[in-house]
Amino acid sequence: MRLPIFAATVSAILLCGCETPQQSQKAEHKTPYNKPLTSLGAKFGALPPAVQATVLAEAGGADIVDAFRDTSSGHVVYKITFRDPEVFPTMYVAPDGSVLNPDLTIAVNARQGTRVKTSEVPAPVKKVIEDKGPPAGASIINKETWGDRTVYIITFKDEAHYPKMFIAADGTVLEEGQ
Repeated sequence: MRLPIFAATVSAILLCGCETPQQSQKAEHKTPYNKPLTSLGAKFGALPPAVQATVLAEAGGADIVDAFRDTSSGHVVYKITFRDPEVFPTMYVAPDGSVLNPDLTIAVNARQGTRVKTSEVPAPVKKVIEDKGPPAGASIINKETWGDRTVYIITFKDEAHYPKMFIAADGTVLEEGQ
């Protein structure tokens, strides 16, 4: 009785071990399209938020042809090209959102500041605003850090008669970028 059970078991093991795997059939379909699909929206969406904000602020709804990250200069630069290059030439943008010239010098600095209320401004800055600004006072006050100094950027409603002012915390009136 043991011999027939042993023979049946050995036969079952040999039959299982002798099974050959089926050849998988690979579908072959030739097509002229072989590049990954990317849309301009996906390219623009892949840009850092600061770069996106700069492009929207500078070019608005201009038609973008291409947007890509370039490191050939040794620095990260985002190059944005537009459909109408005479109106909107290629825009070079730093990762912080600064607009760059084609030689990669800063054309428009993307300083980060915070809006403050008049009550939060130091007394020397308030005095300069009262002395040199319109009777209505400041419209918007932004506080920024330029190197090691705090600067208040004052914007007035009537910019034609009262241009933007840059005032250090001690009341010194500065030129932009000073």
